[in-house]
Amino acid sequence: MNSIIFGLLAAISLFIFFNLGKVKASAKQTNRDDRINWGTPPWRKKNPSSKRDSSSGRIIEGEAEEINKD
Repeated sequence: MNSIIFGLLAAISLFIFFNLGKVKASAKQTNRDDRINWGTPPWRKKNPSSKRDSSSGRIIEGEAEEINKD
């Protein structure tokens, strides 16, 4: 008896899920300027040259000196 009830519940849930899945977002939501780009992974940088530019300012030219602890 329980399997019939849970089977019907699953069938009804799937029916509702697939019918609500056809509802589309409005144009105001889909045509925003600040939309998240789900096509690229979040760890991939938008501008790969910016990494080279930002790290070049941290390199200091000079000679190393040995520090002796007395």
